[in-house]
Amino acid sequence: MKKKEKKISYSKLLLTLLFINFFLLEIFTGWVTIKSFSLAYAIETMPDFTPLITLLGAVIGETLSYGIYCSKSKAENTKDGIVYETAMRNLENDEEESLR
Repeated sequence: MKKKEKKISYSKLLLTLLFINFFLLEIFTGWVTIKSFSLAYAIETMPDFTPLITLLGAVIGETLSYGIYCSKSKAENTKDGIVYETAMRNLENDEEESLR
């Protein structure tokens, strides 16, 4: 009997791609920072990190929000998780019992 291979879910795949993107962006930001310091030292000015801070904040925010969404979705879609339909059904049952 052949063992069935487990397929990776799309949410895990997308989260992995976001983490890879985040890691590559950190490497790029480090390289740009070093180049910016050397250029600023050469022309005797302060380097401007505003674009880099904005770029990092966007990727970090995207990754964190997607991770939180995945954990929320996993909690809702488990055996004892609460989904909208179940919550509405429970609410209707509670209302029927209170009317009796």
